[in-house]
This record gives sequence, C-alpha cells and structure tokens, in this order.
Amino acid sequence: MSESDHVGRIIRFGIFEVDLGKGEVRKDGLRIRLQQQPFQVLSSLLQRPGQTVSREELCQKLWPGSTRLNFGSSLKTAVNKVRQVLGDSGRVPRYVETLSRRGYRFIAPVEGPRQALPSAQEPNGGRIRVAVLPFENLSTDAQLESFSEGITEELITQIGRLYPKQLGVIARTSALKYKHSEKHVDRIGQELGVDYILEGSARSAADRVRVNVQLIQVKDETYLWAETYERDLKDILAVQSGIARRIARSMAVQLLAIDKNPSQTDDRLLLLAPEDAKRS
Repeated sequence: MSESDHVGRIIRFGIFEVDLGKGEVRKDGLRIRLQQQPFQVLSSLLQRPGQTVSREELCQKLWPGSTRLNFGSSLKTAVNKVRQVLGDSGRVPRYVETLSRRGYRFIAPVEGPRQALPSAQEPNGGRIRVAVLPFENLSTDAQLESFSEGITEELITQIGRLYPKQLGVIARTSALKYKHSEKHVDRIGQELGVDYILEGSARSAADRVRVNVQLIQVKDETYLWAETYERDLKDILAVQSGIARRIARSMAVQLLAIDKNPSQTDDRLLLLAPEDAKRS
C-alpha cells in the first residue's frame, strides 16, 4: 500500500489517534513526537489489529531490500519507542504484545480503517459490546450488598435478552473481577474488549433504595447517559427486576437509536418494562 492510500486515514484507540497520512500520533488531541521507523511499526500493527505481524514483515518495511541478519535489536528499539509514547509495557501490555520469536500484535480495540477479516474471524460480529460492572453498595447495610449483586445480574440478563444480534453483554464472571477496582474506564474497556461500560451504585435510607447508573463510552470516557431510580424496598426482587428493565430499555434507546416514541417502541422493550407502560 502506498503512502497516498493512507491520506485521510485516522485510527483511534483509547485516548490516542494515529493519522496514517500525516504520520502523526496524537494524545488527547496533542501531537506526540514519534520517529519514522517506530511510526512505521505502529502503523503496520494498527492496520492489522488482533493479528500477528511477523518480525520479517516489519524488517522489510523498515529496511526494504535489506539482507541484513542482525535487525533484531533495531526492531526491538523501534518497538520500545512505540511503547514509550503510548505509556505501554512489554511485560503487561495494553497495546503492543510481543509474540516470542514470531513478531508483534496490537491487542487493544481500535476504531477506524483496518484490514478486513473473514466474517468468521470477527471477534465482535459487528455488535456493540457492553460490560456491566458490579454495582457498588454505598451503605453499610449488608442487605443492600445482596441487592447490588442482584441488580447487576438482572441487568446482564435483561440486556442479553434485548437485541443479541446487535448488542453483546460481557459475562458476569468476566466483569466480576473489577468489583472495587480503581482502574480507569479506558483500561477496563480495553481489557474486556467493550465499547461501553455501565456502572452504578446503590444506597438505602429507611425502607427506600436509590440507584444511580451511568453509561460510559470507553474510547473517550464520556458519559452518554445517567439516571437515578428511587424505590420502596418492600419487595427486593421486584425492585431489582423493575429497575433493571428500565435501565436496559433506556440503554438500548441510547445505543441502538431506537425510536423514543412509545407508540413506535419495539415490542421487546415493552415486554421488558410493563410497569413503565402503565405509568405512561
């Protein structure tokens, strides 16, 4: 592929974007200096995310026509400069993974131009991927801890039922390890390979519970939607189910551009929230 084919092509991941035409790397919109050879390494990896790019391929790109045998140390230096710019680590990689004696692979989710893969190899199947993080109990009430765990499970179930071909939700066991985690949203999103994260908290006073929930876009850590629900705790299971249905419906409206007109709402959304229909 010639340089002219790269003009206008921008690839984004996390807080970074790479302009293949201009040969620039930007972090939060600010340009970061990266020399030509390290940039060629990054460019090669980004155009084939999730795939192994061999040492030999990179050698030919960085040193075309060369028959040199001792290119290993030079290639390693170039890769290390890429990692330095991205704040990455070879031991615990977030972006560039080393495959011993084989090559390298870009492991974070990317947005933008990429080499097409056969449909059977597409990891996401074209679906929007969401992770529901364990809801946090902000009270000292032990009963509310059980409530928080229950609403998390209920949400995963409700979201999974909505539009399975368009909306994928990460399994509870995969998201559970992030309970009380202090990792940033972008790091969690990259590790789970999701586009959006749903997080929330619960607190109680007397016989009432208040649930706060936020939908966050991983790529720029912005809040797309936030809501608060307050209910009487007369029937915990009913409250969990009712709140989860409302959250799932609101999230689907945000992510799938479903018509917000109640008269045109998809039947699946109405079935998931009968009590909402009664209120309207």
